[in-house]
Amino acid sequence: MRVLLLALTILAQVAPAPGPETFQVTGTVQGQGAVAGSVTIAMTLRLDEFTPERSRVAMMDSLKYRGYPGFLLTLRESPIIGSLAIADQKFMIRWAQQVPADKGRTITIVTDTPVFFFGARKPDAKSTKGYEVAVMRLDLDAAGRGTGVMAAAARVKPDGSGGVKIDQYAETPLKLTVSR
Repeated sequence: MRVLLLALTILAQVAPAPGPETFQVTGTVQGQGAVAGSVTIAMTLRLDEFTPERSRVAMMDSLKYRGYPGFLLTLRESPIIGSLAIADQKFMIRWAQQVPADKGRTITIVTDTPVFFFGARKPDAKSTKGYEVAVMRLDLDAAGRGTGVMAAAARVKPDGSGGVKIDQYAETPLKLTVSR
């Protein structure tokens, strides 16, 4: 009995139970065309957990076999696992995945609605129809600091090799700076 308790104590120290993580994210987008300057956006990203493998596979299968509409349905039926807050607005995260990187990790998140349509107010703006999610990728060091990019309004499609292509509404993604 004592050996089992010691083993459980050692395991608990080596692999602590995952808990919520919070990141402060600053997004910057440069003006385009006749719009000069840049816009800076403060965001708070909270991740309560990461998408379980079975859910990730279900979403990828939906995208592969049922296209973007099938992916959206499966995504929106998935549990909320975090949020992205911008001022008084909160966007629900239903996909969050992390993979180890050389000096830390890469986290990818997907919200169940778009966050913002950069460029939608231009006279010659394209239609916002079909851009129904937001996608963020963060490259973080061991301390949780780093950089990333965000497609604030996007749609996804299979890339033919088991991955995903992002079609974003804006001409360029938001550049992100991340801290704890």
